[in-house]
Amino acid sequence: MMEHEDAGTIAAHSAVPALPKIRWTHILSISIFWLALNFHWAALAIIILPSQVYKIVGNADKGVALAFVLVPGAFVSLFANPLFGTLSDRTRGWLANWGRRRPYIFVGTLVNIAALAWMAASRDIVSLAIAYILVQFSSNAAQAPFHALLPDIVPEEQRGLASGVMGLLSIAGTVAGVTVASLFVVSNLPMPDYTRGLWIAYGTIIAVLLGLMLITVFSVYQDKGTLLQPTGQQRVPWYKRFSRSTILNVLGTVVVTALAWLLMTLWNSIQGPGLHISSDAQELILELIATVGLLRLFDFHPRRDPDFAWVLATRLVMMLGIYTIQTYFQYYMRDAVGVPDPEAQSRNFVIIVSLTSLVSAFAAGWLSDRFGRKRLVYISGFFMALVGFVFVIFHSLLIVLLAGAIFGIAYGAYQSVDWALVADVLPSAKHYARDMGVWNISLSLPQVIAPVIGGPIIDHFNNSGNPILGYQVIFVMAIVYCLLGTVTVRFIKGVKR
Repeated sequence: MMEHEDAGTIAAHSAVPALPKIRWTHILSISIFWLALNFHWAALAIIILPSQVYKIVGNADKGVALAFVLVPGAFVSLFANPLFGTLSDRTRGWLANWGRRRPYIFVGTLVNIAALAWMAASRDIVSLAIAYILVQFSSNAAQAPFHALLPDIVPEEQRGLASGVMGLLSIAGTVAGVTVASLFVVSNLPMPDYTRGLWIAYGTIIAVLLGLMLITVFSVYQDKGTLLQPTGQQRVPWYKRFSRSTILNVLGTVVVTALAWLLMTLWNSIQGPGLHISSDAQELILELIATVGLLRLFDFHPRRDPDFAWVLATRLVMMLGIYTIQTYFQYYMRDAVGVPDPEAQSRNFVIIVSLTSLVSAFAAGWLSDRFGRKRLVYISGFFMALVGFVFVIFHSLLIVLLAGAIFGIAYGAYQSVDWALVADVLPSAKHYARDMGVWNISLSLPQVIAPVIGGPIIDHFNNSGNPILGYQVIFVMAIVYCLLGTVTVRFIKGVKR
């Protein structure tokens, strides 16, 4: 349930024709960084962060506190991913001597490692939130160029193999990440023992990131000098590379965002407490305005590319349903299911989901080619909504884990078909990394919205003595999101069935 989605898109449009075939071991060595990224994000988002926040603030305010940490970081990923994708596409001059993608992967990972050490040392929510922002920024600086790396190197006839390798690495990284993190991060332990385990978990993530990043970087010898400045072409200063429309768009977004903040501040100053716009709501509104500006900045035009826009919208709504559940799943295990070891049971759930999704992803890809992509989305979306209904009604550990198997089958099928859908409608092969960064917004924006809405709901019902009702409310919302994300697929006209 983490950041697996972009892996399959390597089977999309080819940006570089007539590439030579490469050995499968070379594909594996280039792709191995994907295992590290999934290890990193599964361990952080599913096990470590919810547990660390709970340990810092306690039970009463854990929902809002987790939102406080997650939302700014998720917002940073909104612009960092397409930004660094675009920068890597346009890399020229001396930096390109080391390749278009490798400098960003290398430096981004090193900064990511430093930020992880900061997170491990954080003992208050503000420090943890700032460190997490830096983790999101630096990780996306490495991820966006990495996602464009295989299409640069792997020929079209080998991209099915590469896609399969990436899928296996995604599952392996997720399972390993939650397993290792849950072994060492146990919130029921006394603080000294908990802190020791926390450092071991963060240290393991750092070691995996560094080791596998170096394998990928030193395996990509084809990337060196692929797009150097052409001989005899006059070099354009960096400040002249921005068009007038780009500058106006950035300035317009800043002005509109500032005006919205000013209006909300004035409203709160003249209204009574009951009509105040909360800080979380203000943050969400400002981030939505900034997101519109980002989409325009990276050449997203729904009227020109309606199918790409509908794929983006359907995925955004579907992922909003998934992140509404995932963000607070460890707390659901603690408060509603009542397990004594929520980190370990969250790990078990994720392992079941990951393994069952692996099986269905391969089958659904084959079926979607023969019976239609939309039909598979309808079926998988229905079953994901059904699992949400199970979470609302039942709070037995056995039933929750069995529901995880159903969810995994449905989610794996959805991922596979979703990758195929975006491959069918990507607007530009020339700007592959940029468009993938835009598509990644449909993964990042739900991570902004879900905690802002879900955190206060959970804390409200928890503090009023009825914690289970809070989870029932947000899971009903997740069901609605999944159903909306399913039915809106019908508006993608370029995919007939």
